[in-house]
Amino acid sequence: MNILYSTTILAFLSKVKHLSFQILREEMGLGTARSRFTYKGLSFPLHFVVFDHPSKLGFYSPDLYEIGINKVFLLEKEERIKEILRHELAHMITFIDFGKGVSHHGKEFRSVCERFGWPKEVSKATVHFEKVVKNQRLVQKVQKLLSLANSPNPAEAREATLKAQELVKKYHLNIAPDEEETVLIRVLEKKRGSAKLQAIASILRTFLVYPVFNRGKEQIYLEITGSPIATEVAEYVAHFLDHHFEVLWKEAQKEDPSLKGTTSKNSFFRGLADGYQNKNSPSKALIKIENQLTLMASKIYPHLRSVSSSYDHVEKGAKKGREKGQKLKIHGGLMKGGKGLLKILHQCRL
Repeated sequence: MNILYSTTILAFLSKVKHLSFQILREEMGLGTARSRFTYKGLSFPLHFVVFDHPSKLGFYSPDLYEIGINKVFLLEKEERIKEILRHELAHMITFIDFGKGVSHHGKEFRSVCERFGWPKEVSKATVHFEKVVKNQRLVQKVQKLLSLANSPNPAEAREATLKAQELVKKYHLNIAPDEEETVLIRVLEKKRGSAKLQAIASILRTFLVYPVFNRGKEQIYLEITGSPIATEVAEYVAHFLDHHFEVLWKEAQKEDPSLKGTTSKNSFFRGLADGYQNKNSPSKALIKIENQLTLMASKIYPHLRSVSSSYDHVEKGAKKGREKGQKLKIHGGLMKGGKGLLKILHQCRL
């Protein structure tokens, strides 16, 4: 499941937030302020994302206090959007009241829906799979028409424009022509942050993605944003490195038995990242892509901030890590995506 961003989706997320907080205030009687709401005297954050999935329509993540809504709802009328939001808000309240150990759509969930006077449709809040497919095809049709609207043939361009306008008006669409979507994937989930996780994130920057750490209630998530192809490559690389770092550390200890302890190991991991990143200087094209990713990240994470921390350092471990990092190569699993992945691999100089 990929989380998606684009100019249109960011505008839609603003609408989703407005509708959700309207429901919280007017239907649930809860106080709201900016990106938080108050329930039983406690203040909770609430975030929203749009995702792509062939059948899953929505989700609530209790660890991140996050509601996800399928991109198909970009095509739905406002009341239909509010219906799925009520459904996910009911999951949120069910979790706050009863915790994780209750049935997903059990009596506790149904009692929450009844408490707020919502009809049975909200407790179900489903759209037939066929409707999801139909809406996805509709998006593709409108985007194709918008592309044809730029045709050098005046008659063809005019006809395509009229058809696109008709569909946009009928289904209340807001779709930009040829709009490229940025994908967000949560590639690693850990109980806490670590030097190893930081080192992996540093290396992933060389794979045309923007890594960010998102702290939940119980876990920390390494999120990456970029093009669909780049995020697919980086997801594999993240899992490869998560395992291979441990292999390289054991190799280093065999070569130098004096390397022991957590501090030496963390210094080794940081050295790995430094050695790998310093193998090649980035090209102008890569720098341009990095700047574009930074700009998009500022829109996805408007309150993003850097956190610096002090740590103990063992130079012997770091030096060994730099040596291994200079020789580090990513093996296997990257050819399944065909020519698109090969192009990314070439750009990354693997």
